[in-house]
Amino acid sequence: MKLLLTIASTALFTALATPSAAEPPSPLELTGFVELERAVTDETGERRVERIEPKVVVPGDRLIFGTRFANIGTQPIERFVVSNPVPASVSVTPDIDPDVLVSVDGGKSWGRLGELEVVDADGNRRAAQASEITNVRWVLSAIASGETGQLEFPVTVR
Repeated sequence: MKLLLTIASTALFTALATPSAAEPPSPLELTGFVELERAVTDETGERRVERIEPKVVVPGDRLIFGTRFANIGTQPIERFVVSNPVPASVSVTPDIDPDVLVSVDGGKSWGRLGELEVVDADGNRRAAQASEITNVRWVLSAIASGETGQLEFPVTVR
């Protein structure tokens, strides 16, 4: 089965960065991206992982979802929040940064994965797992004028 994925947040970020005719241009540029991680062996026999633009992905492929940002304005941007929903066709991997804020309930509540719990089918509370993450969020205290950066999280195609 072949799957072609898109990030819904790419359209959201484009909308946030595109001013209406009545508004001044936004000082923040945002670009969503998806990269496929692929293991390669070079001519010396050394294995490394490279990231490429995915054309087609299949279950088990590891992807990186992310957002690149740039403050092209002259003033810092204070307390900027980037939230990404996790598409149902992928599962966040256990090696997600433990300091990233996540939700396991569709964005109703947030915390670090190690702090969150879910209720299982028997009504018992247990620690949430990476595969149960529904949303990912970063809160940047400030983005300085001229600053650029990248926020990302790893997923596996279901």
